[in-house]
Amino acid sequence: MKHHKIILSKHILCIIFTLLYFTIQAQNTIKGKVLNEDNEPLLGVNILVKGTNQGTVTDLDGEFTFMDLSEGSTLEIIFIGYERQEISATQDMVVYMKIDKNSLQEVIVSAENRNVSAQKVAISMDLVSGVKLQDMGITDLKQLQNLTPSLAFNQNTFFTQVFIRGVGSDVGSAELQDQAATLSIDGEFINRPVALNSSLFDVERIEVLKGPQGTLYGRNSTAGAINILAVKPRLNITEGNVSAQYGNYNSLKLNAAVNVPLGDKAAIRVAAMSDSHDGYRESKADPSVGVNGDIDNGKVWGARLGLMLKPTDKFNIYIAGELNKTDQQANSQYGVRLDSTGLPPYDFKTNLPEDFDVATAGSIKIDQAALRTRMSYDFGGAVLTYTGGYRHVDLEAYQPLNGFVPETFSFDNKLIYDTQSHEIRLNGESDHFIWQAGLFHGNEDQKAARGLVLPAASGAFGGSVPYLNWFDVDVNSKTTGIFGQATIDLSETLAFTGGLRYTKDKKSSDGFNIQQGPFGPPGTPAYFYPNPPQAGDAGTGQVPGAGNGSWSQVTWLTSLEYKPTENNMFFGKVSTGYKSGGFTVRDEFDAENLIAYEIGTKNYLANRKLRLNGSVFVYKYTDQQVSVFIDTQAGADIENAGSSDYFGVEIEGDYMFSSKDRINFNFNYLNAEFKELTTLVNTIGNSAIVANLAGNKPAQTPELIIVAGYNHTFSLGEGTLDFGIGTMFKSDYYLQVFNFEMDKQKAYTKTDINLTYRAGNGKWELGAFLNNLEDNRIINYASFNGSNINIYNWSFGSPRLFGLRTSYKF
Repeated sequence: MKHHKIILSKHILCIIFTLLYFTIQAQNTIKGKVLNEDNEPLLGVNILVKGTNQGTVTDLDGEFTFMDLSEGSTLEIIFIGYERQEISATQDMVVYMKIDKNSLQEVIVSAENRNVSAQKVAISMDLVSGVKLQDMGITDLKQLQNLTPSLAFNQNTFFTQVFIRGVGSDVGSAELQDQAATLSIDGEFINRPVALNSSLFDVERIEVLKGPQGTLYGRNSTAGAINILAVKPRLNITEGNVSAQYGNYNSLKLNAAVNVPLGDKAAIRVAAMSDSHDGYRESKADPSVGVNGDIDNGKVWGARLGLMLKPTDKFNIYIAGELNKTDQQANSQYGVRLDSTGLPPYDFKTNLPEDFDVATAGSIKIDQAALRTRMSYDFGGAVLTYTGGYRHVDLEAYQPLNGFVPETFSFDNKLIYDTQSHEIRLNGESDHFIWQAGLFHGNEDQKAARGLVLPAASGAFGGSVPYLNWFDVDVNSKTTGIFGQATIDLSETLAFTGGLRYTKDKKSSDGFNIQQGPFGPPGTPAYFYPNPPQAGDAGTGQVPGAGNGSWSQVTWLTSLEYKPTENNMFFGKVSTGYKSGGFTVRDEFDAENLIAYEIGTKNYLANRKLRLNGSVFVYKYTDQQVSVFIDTQAGADIENAGSSDYFGVEIEGDYMFSSKDRINFNFNYLNAEFKELTTLVNTIGNSAIVANLAGNKPAQTPELIIVAGYNHTFSLGEGTLDFGIGTMFKSDYYLQVFNFEMDKQKAYTKTDINLTYRAGNGKWELGAFLNNLEDNRIINYASFNGSNINIYNWSFGSPRLFGLRTSYKF
C-alpha cells in the first residue's frame, strides 16, 4: 500500500511539474505584430533579441512569436527602408515602423515559392507595385510593358502574345500553341492568350521573372513567368478605398475595395472595377459601306471576392472568386491588298496612316469566371501548401481582317476554355538549408470554333455572307509534374542551389471542318454567317491533324550564390525551359527547348541609397516553333523550324540622392539571331515558298532599350506633391520572324509623366498622368497572309493618353 502511495505521489508531482513547466512556458511566450504607418502588416521584418543569437521574422500577417522569452527583454526591429527600433518585449505587442526616408525600401517577393527579399533571390526580375500602377493610370496588362522594359506584347486580333527578353509565342490562334511565358494570378495559371485581356485591379504587386523557370513553374515558361498578386483580406481590420479616373477619349475608370473582418479568425475583401473608353482611332468611311466614327473602343469590368481564414496560428486558407467581362469593338487592323500593288511582301513598303477607314468595327465579348484557393499548414520544420485554380472563358468575336473598305474577309470566333491547375508543395527552411518539393497537375478543355467569312462574295449568294472555311476543334491537354529544389550553404558566404522537374504532357485533338469552300461545282454545300455548319453536316469531315500526342521533359537548374555582405550578392546559374508540342489543323509539332546561362549581381550601395543590379545571359534555343499561314482551306501551320542564340546585358537600379529625390535607370542590350530557320514564307498567290531565314532576328528583340526616370516629392501644406517622369528608348525591331521591311517597328521614345498630391492624413489623393507624351503610333502587330487573301495587316498601340484621378481610403 505504501509502495502504491509513493508511485501515486510521484505521478502527482510529475503532473504538477508538467503543468508548472507549460505555465512558465506560456508566460514566457511573446507574441507580437509589426505594422507600417498605414496600419498594414509587414512581412519579413527581422526581430532580434539584443545581445543574443536569438531571432525570428514576421509572417504574412506581420506576426512573430518567441517561445521562451522574458518580458522586458530588448528586441531589435530591423527592416530595410524603415527606421531601426529597439523596444521592450511585452505580451501581444504591436510595433509600428516608420519609413526611413533616406534609404530604399525592401521589397519582398514570392518568386521561389517563399517570401524573401528580391535582392536575395538569384533571379533577374522586374517588380511593379500596385501603387505604381495606380499613379500611372495603368489597369490593363498590356500597358505593363511601359514599366518593365524586358516585357513586350503583340496584339494579334484579340489574342495577346507575351515576350520576355525577346522570347515568346508568335501564334495567337486559340488552341494551336501554348504561351512561352507562364502567367498566374495568386497561383492560378492562365494558359490561353485570350484570358490575358482582363484588367488589373486591387493588385499588391506584379513580379516579372526573366529567363526560363522550368523547375518551379514547369512547362511553357521558357521566356519566364509573370506573377500577379492581388491584395488579400486582412484580419481584424475594417478598411477600404475608392478611386475614379477620367481622361481623354472619354476614358472612365472606377475602382473600389472594402475589407471586413469576420471575428478574429476570418476576413473578406470585395473589389470591383470598371474601365471604358471611346475609340482611339477614327474611320471616315461612307456610312453605306463602312464605319463613320470612332473605332478601337474599350469596355471591361471585373469583380473579386476574397476570403481569408486563419483557424489556428499554423493553418491559413485563402479562397477567391473572380468575374470579368469584356464587351467592346474588335481591335482594328489597317490593311493593304498586295495583289493590287504587284509587289511581294519582302519588297513592299508604305507609310502607315494615323487613322484609316474600316468597313465594320467588329465586336469582342468575353465572359470569364475564376475560382482559386491557397491552403497552408505550418508543421514547424516544414510548411505544406496546396494551390489550386479553375477558370472558364467564353468568347464570341467578329474580327474584321482586311482593314479597308469594302469588307472582304472577317473572322468569326466562338471559343470556350475550361482550365484547372493543382499544386501540392512542401517547403522547409533551417539556418543553412532551404528546400521544397511538390506535385503539379493541370487539365484544359478547349472548344475552338472559328472560320473566315467572305462578305465580298455575298453578291454571288443572294446577299448571304458565305463561310470560306470553318474549323470546329476540341482539344484536351493534361500536364503532370514532379519537382524539387534546394539551397544549401557551403559556407557563411557561399550557397549552392539545385532543382529538377519532370513534366509529362498529353494532348488529344478532334473535330471537323468544311472540306471544300463554297465556290465548287453546282451542289457544293455552302454555309452562311452567322450559322456555321455542325458536325456531320454535308461537306464537313474530320479535321486534318486530329489525334493524340504526348511529350515529356526533364528541366533543371543549378546556381551558385556568393554573398560577401548582407548588401551584396553575386550569382551564376544554368537553367532550362520547355514548351510542349501540339497540333495544328495540318499536323503535329514537337516541343521546343531553351537552355540559359546567366551571371548576375544584386547590390545595395551608398548606405542603401543605391540599388544596383546587373546580369549577362546567353540563351540557346532549339526546335523553335514557328508559324506560317498556308491558305484559307488549311489555315495556319506550326513547324519546329528554328534554332537561335541570344546574348544580353542588363543593368538596372534606383538611387535616392535625398529624401525627396530619386532616379531609376535601366539599360538592356540584346543580340538575338536565328542560326537555323528553314520554313514556308507567304508570297502573292496560292503558294508559299520554302526559304532559309538564318541570320534573321526573332520577333520583339530590339538591340537596345534604355529607361530613365526621376521622382521628386514636394512638401505642400500638411501633404506632399509627388512628381514623376520616365522615358524609354527602344531601337528598331521586327514583329515577325520573316523580317520584312513592313514587319519592322522603327526606333522610338516614349515618355510618361505623373503628378500626385497625397494628403497629410494619408486618406485621399489627387493625381494627373500623361502617357506617351510623344504620341507615337507604335505597331503591336504586323503580318502578311498570302494564298488567295494577299493582305498585309497592322494594328497599333494606344495613342497619347492623359487624365485626372482621385482616390480615398477609409
